[in-house]
Amino acid sequence: MSMVASDVSATARAFATPELLEHILACLLDDILPPSPQEDPRSVRTHTSARKLLHLLRCSEVNHFWQGCMRGSACLQRALFLLPDNVSDRSWQHDERGSSDTAQTMRTSHRHTASSETPVLNSILQVTFKSYHFRFWHLSLEASDNKHCAYLIVTRRDLPALEQRAVTGQGRMISNMLLSQPPCAALEATIWEERDETKDYLGRTTSLRDPFIRHDEGLTIGMVHDKVGEMFREHSDVAAIKLTTV
Repeated sequence: MSMVASDVSATARAFATPELLEHILACLLDDILPPSPQEDPRSVRTHTSARKLLHLLRCSEVNHFWQGCMRGSACLQRALFLLPDNVSDRSWQHDERGSSDTAQTMRTSHRHTASSETPVLNSILQVTFKSYHFRFWHLSLEASDNKHCAYLIVTRRDLPALEQRAVTGQGRMISNMLLSQPPCAALEATIWEERDETKDYLGRTTSLRDPFIRHDEGLTIGMVHDKVGEMFREHSDVAAIKLTTV
């Protein structure tokens, strides 16, 4: 019995030590492989990554000590898209250090190759908001101004569910998550809907009055929802909005 009690005591001490608890929680990240830029956000790997990150997120609900430890850990906060990742080599700008042959190959194929420098889209958002189709847009380097490009689509019918989600504990946490790592700082909104050219659309909205969403430290899903909600309220005939990184 004394050996069992000793083991329990040692375990309790480990989980009560901030540095050890941070290291234990960080181990949950070891086998997470972010989806490649070419990968469909509905893939098994995307869902697996999201599930593991959500499991880590729920660890903050164990008690106030665990919550304080996670909030104080820059490593865990970056992994959960709650703190900008400014220490990695990832960038929304394509790496221009490659050879001209590599650049020409990419231009010819009109596809971005996966690399450690490619941004990571938030898999939790991809899985939680499936209808957004949040993914990379594989444009040529010329068309994308030599940047990685991603987009998501929000429809008017999504809004009631978003307002309800925002008042829940986990919903609030997800609202605070960045869209990507490193963060994207600006999105351009356009009207996203198919219109029958044989019909008269006189008086219909053809462009959004204020189409840009910006935040220098990185856009969160909550910021996007708030701004898109304003757009829908201002333009009552717009059914869906496409947001593209700029």
